[in-house]
Amino acid sequence: MPFVSSSIYKKALQLAIREGLSTELLGENHTLNLTDAYVPMTSLLDVYELAEDHLAPNFGLRQGKQLNSNDYGTLGLSWKTCLEAIDVLRNVKRYMVLVTNDGSISLSENASTITLTLDRDVYRKGVKTTIEVPFVMLLEVINEVTGKKIIPLEVCFKHSISMVEDFAEYFGCPVHSNSKENAITFDAKSLNITTLKADRFIHDFITQRMEEEKKKLSEKGDELTEEINKILKESMASGIPILAQIGGYLGISGRTLKRRLSERNLTFRDLVQKNREETAIQLLSQTSQSIGEIAFLTGFSEQSAFNRAFKKWTGQTPNDYRKTL
Repeated sequence: MPFVSSSIYKKALQLAIREGLSTELLGENHTLNLTDAYVPMTSLLDVYELAEDHLAPNFGLRQGKQLNSNDYGTLGLSWKTCLEAIDVLRNVKRYMVLVTNDGSISLSENASTITLTLDRDVYRKGVKTTIEVPFVMLLEVINEVTGKKIIPLEVCFKHSISMVEDFAEYFGCPVHSNSKENAITFDAKSLNITTLKADRFIHDFITQRMEEEKKKLSEKGDELTEEINKILKESMASGIPILAQIGGYLGISGRTLKRRLSERNLTFRDLVQKNREETAIQLLSQTSQSIGEIAFLTGFSEQSAFNRAFKKWTGQTPNDYRKTL
């Protein structure tokens, strides 16, 4: 399930209310009284979509401008103490998961330019705002930690922006919508400058903390496979869902789900086969149902296909396996 830092959500909710979004439209599910570090991404998307429908255009620009390093926990502390401005982008790439697990960051560095690219599937219209906000926020943070006004070379968004001139005025550079990627590009020299509070010792300490937090989130991320396994087992007899359908149940796109499984060195096919095998063994061991019935209950349309698959899994036919029990 996609999540996002509750501090980002709270800032968006506060801004929306301040700009006149009614509590009736928001509903009772949206509240500032949160104690958890993270909220479902759907909560933030709800606010962004309501803002888009009922408030002035370019809510993402205003949300990004109000965010600063204090809103990003340990990652924000690392920005304040990093040695050079480029380290802000490097830490975003490496530790974005401490803010959200929706999407991925890539960073291209060469002698003349540095480009940060955000890959995030637009599976709801509110996702467009979640792409605009971090680019604006990053420029705010870079200016904050350097004490200088840094101007990018170019900013690109894959989606259409109705008032792109507002973004161009903010960034001070060409801004393109309907581009091939979501990216912000800087002159390399502009980011190879020392930050105001550069401190290698403190930054190294904070980096260790971020590694610990990342590890904990990774362990929690195993809940994703548990959710998928649960859906597969519940739906196996009626027909195994395809990857996109599983993603829909979890509130993410099939492409994002495929990427998250890949990060765990898994494929959707792996999970399907694993659940079929476990279910088949359980039914053969604990019930008196026929081989044909078990084949159906594990998602096979023909018993012969089930027999072949089971022998591949265990080295035995279903009948031979049952005889050994």
